[in-house]
Amino acid sequence: MSIDTHFHIFDKNAINPANSRYSVSNSALLEDWFALSRAQGVTKGVIVQPSFLGTDNSFLIAAIKEHPELLKGVAVVGPSIAKHDLYALKKQGISGVRLNLCENPTPLEALAQHQALLHQLVELGMHLELHHDDGLLNTLLLNIPSGLQIVIDHFGRPKSNIEFSIETKGIDRHRDNLWVKLSAPYRTPLIDHQAIYQYWLNTIGGSRLLWGSDWPHTQFESQQNYASQLQALSMLCQPPTLREQILSRNPTSLYWS
Repeated sequence: MSIDTHFHIFDKNAINPANSRYSVSNSALLEDWFALSRAQGVTKGVIVQPSFLGTDNSFLIAAIKEHPELLKGVAVVGPSIAKHDLYALKKQGISGVRLNLCENPTPLEALAQHQALLHQLVELGMHLELHHDDGLLNTLLLNIPSGLQIVIDHFGRPKSNIEFSIETKGIDRHRDNLWVKLSAPYRTPLIDHQAIYQYWLNTIGGSRLLWGSDWPHTQFESQQNYASQLQALSMLCQPPTLREQILSRNPTSLYWS
């Protein structure tokens, strides 16, 4: 059993251009993901709410309702969401909340506005999924309260291969609660992903590494495909037993336990 912990679904006709950092030409439907994933032996998945849908998680939740045994979700919510509304999302298969700070000119201010939400996530046993511009991970982690499970998107997006070796205070603060997605290497083409993978393996261990396809590879649709994302993982991680752990046991522990 393999699990894809990072893919998106959406109806392009439901996208508000005002909320989108880029244009989307095609819909990404659940049946399309199933066709691609099952062809590669991937049987379960975690749907991540795309930023351009804002806080309307209805499309995601409807998909989980159709296949509750196969799917979990990561939602996008407003900073002032009530705790009972967050709990209602959890009951509908939402495991965590994504905070997308990419291209945000004031990411620390945005993070400060979400502090109450972060404490609620701890209380409800949900996790924070963090996406940001290159080079910001340690700074952001230093401004997140301890005790919160944090899932880091796309290798942590360092600006250089040595960034995490010379700046570690944020990572050290949350080391025991960090999970890292080995996903979308094409979004950070200037770093050595093998070196970054090895760093995370040495720092947090193989039991908290995850894999995600990042399907439908928005902005890179013509250059990427589903099968190549699994091939990239195989090239990164040679031992079959560790790949099985990353693809199955780890995501089962985080999302289905």
